[in-house]
This record gives sequence, C-alpha cells and structure tokens, in this order.
Amino acid sequence: MQTETLPLYVDTPTAAALLGLSRSTLEKYRFYRDPSGPPYAIFGRASIRYHTPSLLEWAADRMVNCEKGS
Repeated sequence: MQTETLPLYVDTPTAAALLGLSRSTLEKYRFYRDPSGPPYAIFGRASIRYHTPSLLEWAADRMVNCEKGS
C-alpha cells in the first residue's frame, strides 16, 4: 500500500484493515490500555484516530527475521 495516498489519521476500521487485524483487536488494545498495542489519539470526547505513520512504524517494529542456520 502506498503511504503517500493514505490520510494522516485513520479511524479504527481503516487502521484494522491496514494492519490485517480485526476492529475488535484494536478495541481490546485500547480498552485494556495494552502498552504493546498501537498508539492512538483521542480527538474530542470519543473520536479515536490512528496516526498513519506511527501505525506503520508500530507494525514494522513487529517484523521477525527468521534466518536459517547453515
């Protein structure tokens, strides 16, 4: 997915689609205030948004490099 075409902030369903996670998973991260979950912002009383660059960075930090031994 091209990052240049993504909006700066996305809602929960869009963030879930970007990450390949369910909306419920992101909601659980927030509800339990799980520090391993992706960062998010609250605008107003209940408008949850995910900062797209931070979201993509969070996903990149979870990459696992499994190299075969010789």
